Amino acid sequence: MDSGVSEDLYAITAIVAQFEITPEALVRYERAGLLRPRLINEVRFYTTADVDRLNTIQRMTDIMGINLAGVDVVLRLLEEIKLLQRQLE
Repeated sequence: MDSGVSEDLYAITAIVAQFEITPEALVRYERAGLLRPRLINEVRFYTTADVDRLNTIQRMTDIMGINLAGVDVVLRLLEEIKLLQRQLE
């Protein structure tokens, strides 16, 4: 379903530089199911939504000290809350 709007994609190198994170950490987040980058010619690209999600993940892990399993639970709960809010509208 193409809406005609192009989505910004960011290469892994741009994300690593912006967030001061290692590529290995990004892959660890991907393996934990927290991020789902697009693979184009075997290169990972991240959307603006992925960048926002990564920002949330880093806040939870760095500032709040939540482990990746806890981050997964919190993100799932936040998604459930958004779904319920949309249903109420």
